[in-house]
Amino acid sequence: MLDTIAEKGYTSSTVADVIARAGVSRKTFYVHFENRAECALAAHALVTGQALRLVSAAYEDTAGGRAARAEAAIAALFAQAARDPGAVRLAVVDVGALGPPGIQAREESLRSFERFVSAALARSPEEGEVPDVVVTAVVGGIYRVLYRSLGAARGGVSRASLVPGLVAWATSYYPTPRSIVRAPAPAPRARREPADPGRAPGTLAPHRLLRDRRGLARGDQNVSRSFVVHNQRERILDAVANLVCSGGYAALTLEDVAVEAAVSLKAFYEHFADKEDAFLVAYEVGHAKLLASVERAFTAERDWRLAVRAGIVRLLEFLSEEPAFAHLAVVDALSATARAAERSRIGVNAFAEMLMPGLLDMPEGRQAPPVAIEAIAGGIFELCLEAALQGRIAELPALSVPAVYFALAPFIGRRAAAAVATSGA
Repeated sequence: MLDTIAEKGYTSSTVADVIARAGVSRKTFYVHFENRAECALAAHALVTGQALRLVSAAYEDTAGGRAARAEAAIAALFAQAARDPGAVRLAVVDVGALGPPGIQAREESLRSFERFVSAALARSPEEGEVPDVVVTAVVGGIYRVLYRSLGAARGGVSRASLVPGLVAWATSYYPTPRSIVRAPAPAPRARREPADPGRAPGTLAPHRLLRDRRGLARGDQNVSRSFVVHNQRERILDAVANLVCSGGYAALTLEDVAVEAAVSLKAFYEHFADKEDAFLVAYEVGHAKLLASVERAFTAERDWRLAVRAGIVRLLEFLSEEPAFAHLAVVDALSATARAAERSRIGVNAFAEMLMPGLLDMPEGRQAPPVAIEAIAGGIFELCLEAALQGRIAELPALSVPAVYFALAPFIGRRAAAAVATSGA
């Protein structure tokens, strides 16, 4: 299974591919596994367990301080990725194609790495700590860079060359200032409820006229054809977002979309080729609105540090205000289709670009590795994903302080990052 995934990816692999490589009969395969997905999940558990053991052994067996041990642990992880590209592709990329069970398996593996990191920090002879939320973000960032290492290896960039920068980034959060560790989580911010809250949480329809009317009255001579087309399209996207949020992409049917949007199947096909097309457009519409909102908050500040804070605050606020889109973007996009997962990766990169000025405008004597930008973006995405999986999307704004600290510390230092993060609390 792992060799097949390394060559073709999970979505393009078949049981026939697996048994051909394994040299066993189809009957033997089904003695061990009910289907292809069960085999892939078993492979995922095997490789992530092995990776954790290798990382733990490297950390424990290395002499020296915290940084030396961290470098040995991360180097062991990347060395394993180089030896078995199928394992890393399954663990950090293709596991999402297994649907909700795959996403759950991914999260369980990350939580096991977080427990290892927290235990290692607790045994450190140095004083200090790192809050759990920052540990979660750091592990998510490492996963993100592992994801990128698949393409980097194909492009001639050694995975090993990423390790020093990743270590420098990951260790930049220790010890976390007490103002961040002890900061009480603010109460979840009340949802902004306009006079027209829409048909359902997360509606993508942009204004009242489109949201108040589930369908258009027959024979309404005062409505233009262009309005009808636009109205139908918005209702379909709204239906896709809400139905995927409530039941998942795999269970989504065009019949359900048509009923929810109050359109005919014929009308649906006038707008979209199939359900994947509608899903991708729903993602694009929501992502464009999110990015525009974050960019407005970012550009309103002249100081880059305050701009990053404003952008992150707005990012978390927007997602909390649009729970259906938030779930679609950070959970369902990972497992819906391969195209959706790739679009999600590109979407996260768009926000990472806002951190670029940090590399050019750092205090004298400080130097953050370029890999920090991608790792930070991955870490913040992981915080959003964890909240969505736990049904806590509405509480995302409460993560603003640690998220801002996490984004800024590698560039301006821990104390300065804590000051910026808490001054906006």
